[in-house]
Amino acid sequence: MTLKGLIKLTHLLQEYPLTIIQWQILLVVAENPGETITDLVNAEKLTCGTPSDIAVSVKRLGEGRHDRPGLGLIKKAQHEDDGRYFKLTLTPKGKKLVEKIKSKARYIK
Repeated sequence: MTLKGLIKLTHLLQEYPLTIIQWQILLVVAENPGETITDLVNAEKLTCGTPSDIAVSVKRLGEGRHDRPGLGLIKKAQHEDDGRYFKLTLTPKGKKLVEKIKSKARYIK
């Protein structure tokens, strides 16, 4: 993607409002449902930060915090083998948003 394309994508994401990092997380989770943050980082599918940095963005994209509601785009389910980890999937709202943005971004180069 060119610099102009990246700027256009950034403007597009501001309509929703999402950051480039949040958009990358949504795309990767959409393509890899049921994976944990650690799995995605170790497989180099998520390269936008450390697992703890990414967890903060996932929390914002998901249920949020006690003082700040999330966007409801990602759902976390506790891993059945290890309770320290959570499997990530998109919510129906998240799936709709990803498809909507992908269709709008299709022509950005």
